[in-house]
Amino acid sequence: MSSFETPQPPTARRRRRLLPLLSLGAAGLMLATACATGDDGADQPHSDTASASTSAAPERAAVGEGQGEPDALTGVTFTEGDGGAPTVEIDGEIDTDQPTTRVLTAGEGEQVQEGDVLKMSIAVVDPASGEVVAENFSGEPEAVPVDDQLKSMNPEIHEMLVGNGAGTIVAAYSPEYDVSVPQTESASPSASPSTQTQPAQLFVYKIDAILPKQAEGEEVTERDERLPDVTVDEESGRPSIAKPDGEAPQELVVQPLIEGEGREVGADDTVTVQYEGVTWSDGEVFDSSWETGQAITFSLNQVIEGWKEGLAGQKVGSRVLLSIPAEKAYGEQGSPPDIGENEPLLFVVDILDAQASATPSAN
Repeated sequence: MSSFETPQPPTARRRRRLLPLLSLGAAGLMLATACATGDDGADQPHSDTASASTSAAPERAAVGEGQGEPDALTGVTFTEGDGGAPTVEIDGEIDTDQPTTRVLTAGEGEQVQEGDVLKMSIAVVDPASGEVVAENFSGEPEAVPVDDQLKSMNPEIHEMLVGNGAGTIVAAYSPEYDVSVPQTESASPSASPSTQTQPAQLFVYKIDAILPKQAEGEEVTERDERLPDVTVDEESGRPSIAKPDGEAPQELVVQPLIEGEGREVGADDTVTVQYEGVTWSDGEVFDSSWETGQAITFSLNQVIEGWKEGLAGQKVGSRVLLSIPAEKAYGEQGSPPDIGENEPLLFVVDILDAQASATPSAN
């Protein structure tokens, strides 16, 4: 078995790391980190609350608690719309120059743990007027992994998520900050570097739900006898594909193992999955998200043809076994060193979530 540092989807051209399009949630999380970087590009100290609590067991935060200077966000009132855009009222000025979070609503649902994938609604707000600039509360919540990347990118947001329950609503403030603007080649070497001021921003995050860690639904008893068995580790829930016998089917075969009860996956959806892939010739695992235990999220427009065709039409919550001929996988060239030329593949895939591709709602 290969060693896996970062799970990756089976892309049409093999890449070690997926680079998805910037979504509303990713944009909000990334923009909120910018305030932690000074005009020289060096990280500024994060709040004492965030750093001091990293060694303690995560606990649910009460209303009014947070990182930075949460009292500065006392005047923020958030109201969800009835199926529509939310509204935000800000009483007075937000007076802090620190990255700050404050719990507006303490959720009583299941607690978030490291490695979970959350469904989150996010609003980007003008802190001066309370105007909601962009949001997905009126649309579909977004899948956000609580992982090392988020922890490194934004420890305040990571700290805000872990330990709190589904239903939690948190305001996060990013103060105004300066960034260096690179000089052009024609600029004088003695010229002073210029800076650009990024305006303050306010974000509101809601933890709508925690995605299950594996497929959940009714077991499918009818099986294609050409395909190998799939066994499941009782402790971890991880499925494994037995070494195949005989010749691989020449066509794409989609074998449901568990049928979920969620909506059908669209051909252009962004999906969150756990998966494991083996080569048909020897049954060797060449790719697995289960190695890290971290589900991954990506668009079906970024994967090999066999995945796009095989997952479209399946229901969220399902587990499917895909037998993919080489022409719908990596073809004549293969993907060295793990996948040889004209190699058919097998994948077992747990579909944990699917989100339709759409432009986020904006005023």
